[in-house]
Amino acid sequence: MPNSASIPDSLYYQAVFRSPHSVWLSCVAIIALNMAMFYPSKIWQADLSAIGIHTQPQLVGMLLLFVLVPMWMFACFFVTQRHSLALARQLEAGNTTAQNISADIIKFPGRALASGLVGGLVYALAFNIPATQIDPALRGDWNSVSIILGQIFLWVCIGGLLFVRLHIARIFSSLGKTIEFSLFEQSELQPFARVGMLDVVIVVGSMAIATVQSLDAQFRLDNYLSAMLVATPAAIALLVRPMWALHRRMATRKAELGAEIDALIKSASEKTSLDEMHKLELLLQRRDRVRSLNTWPLDISIWRRLAFYVLIPPLAWVGAALMEVVVSQMLGV
Repeated sequence: MPNSASIPDSLYYQAVFRSPHSVWLSCVAIIALNMAMFYPSKIWQADLSAIGIHTQPQLVGMLLLFVLVPMWMFACFFVTQRHSLALARQLEAGNTTAQNISADIIKFPGRALASGLVGGLVYALAFNIPATQIDPALRGDWNSVSIILGQIFLWVCIGGLLFVRLHIARIFSSLGKTIEFSLFEQSELQPFARVGMLDVVIVVGSMAIATVQSLDAQFRLDNYLSAMLVATPAAIALLVRPMWALHRRMATRKAELGAEIDALIKSASEKTSLDEMHKLELLLQRRDRVRSLNTWPLDISIWRRLAFYVLIPPLAWVGAALMEVVVSQMLGV
């Protein structure tokens, strides 16, 4: 009989890394949960002003947000965990000092997940529950209660995924402290950058989805500020953390190589014989080559993709703001 302590990890591994149905099943579950929260109360027939909603399209946009963002988070959870495992195995296959990282990734991240759920709950209660909905909720108004539950569920999903991904980033960062590398051939180190790039896509996609809040052609900046307070530092941390330890070691090694070459140049003979001139010229070329070395495992294609991803949310938000202007002009208001 298997050890009971290994069963959660086994179930987690099968559901997250093996099952072909995880994504669509999680999406169906989220839709069912939202229907259970909002359908019984028939919130679309409620007095919107009593729950702090101005227009019917604004309500629809909010309900779509409660569905689409959690669906996106769950889908990204399965995709990014599998992608990280593939990158870990790529490192293990190409470097003998990169063993056991895949075993760390497939373990159930209980502490990280619990921390994320609690963090999301606290953030939702502190920054995303309008005061106009608290009093009606305390009086038993189910419409207000359901909106609060929707906000909590939304941010619990966000917090859970972000903390799990930070846990994966920490695993890669720990490997960066010991893995062997060559400054002159860095292609094998690209998984350290690619694991964070996919996490940036999670954040970018979430911020783009958030534009459904502007279905009523009203771009309310306060709807996006609380998300920005999380999205910006999370994207930076998720991108940089996996590479940070490796980057510091690469920067130290680059400085050591530069110092060694500078010492050789200082001690080189200044005679004008061909041999001595050739030797000095080679040292000067070597110094220039070392100075041009990158200490981040990022190639040009990754930098281009990163720049493109960063532009997506601002463009989406500008589109939402322009939609308000266009609709207003068409209606003559």
